[in-house]
Amino acid sequence: MNLKPFLPLSILIFFSAIGLKAQEAQLENYAASILQYELRQHVKILASDSLQGREAGTPGGWMAGDYIASYFEKYKLKPAFGNTYFQYIDTLSDARNVVGIIEGTDAKQEAIVIGAHYDHHGFYHYAVYGGADDNASGVAALLSIAKAMSAMQQERYRPKRTVIFIAYDSKELSMKGSQFYVDNPVVPLKQIVACLNMDMLGRIDALPAKDTNYLLIVGADKHKSNLKAITDFVNFNKKMNLDIDYTFYNSKVFSDMFYRISDQYNFGKHKIPVLYFTSGMHDDLWKPGDKYDRLSYPVLQKRAQFIFYTLWWVANDV
Repeated sequence: MNLKPFLPLSILIFFSAIGLKAQEAQLENYAASILQYELRQHVKILASDSLQGREAGTPGGWMAGDYIASYFEKYKLKPAFGNTYFQYIDTLSDARNVVGIIEGTDAKQEAIVIGAHYDHHGFYHYAVYGGADDNASGVAALLSIAKAMSAMQQERYRPKRTVIFIAYDSKELSMKGSQFYVDNPVVPLKQIVACLNMDMLGRIDALPAKDTNYLLIVGADKHKSNLKAITDFVNFNKKMNLDIDYTFYNSKVFSDMFYRISDQYNFGKHKIPVLYFTSGMHDDLWKPGDKYDRLSYPVLQKRAQFIFYTLWWVANDV
């Protein structure tokens, strides 16, 4: 089921003021639980030499998957597959998606998918490709958002729709992890109303940035939905003041390439509305120089908080 058509800003403001009044009063406190030092620690561990670049199916990739699953368990996400968070990818040896769930209330049969890939390029030519931005940054945001949503769940502020958290494996292998999930979903694809994806979220030096306070969003125009209205509303209502760019990677030159370049595409090709959040391409991309100390954690925190707010609104806009 797709999200309902575009809603005017005034309707969204009414929705925020009336429909979720009790939750809204607490929402900023939960967003504040997304902390810079925790984001930094997640990125530092996932991009460390000990994980050897997190190549899919390698011991380092397994260590990364175990790390993510341990936080899903800590945050009391429901395992998606009986008693386990792991979805083994049949087409690849030893590759695994990590999937946890927060069940909704009034509309729990509908679901929002929020995800980030955790694999990278591994050890190559005597160098570790740590992939701090690509995509330990997105995974760190995913874990921090899961923490905030989990706290809400435990205090009985559950979303109306079910939220499915996915750390995809094998993105660097033609997005086989997200493709396998779409082919073997936890809930039928027709019940997924939106897919939010985070890939490369921690840098401040990629085009077309005019300053550090920016975020690039791809895919909002691909399918009829009110996702762009929601992101614009969040930016205004929560006074995030992010310079959101919907056009650069959606230009005639880049649109098809960047829409297809990350895991949201496997959902989008089934006409599921998508948002792909990124800080863009930079000089360290796919190089050993993509290290944890080259990210901006204050900006990563702000972007993660923005995505948390967006997720909450999408999960409750029924």
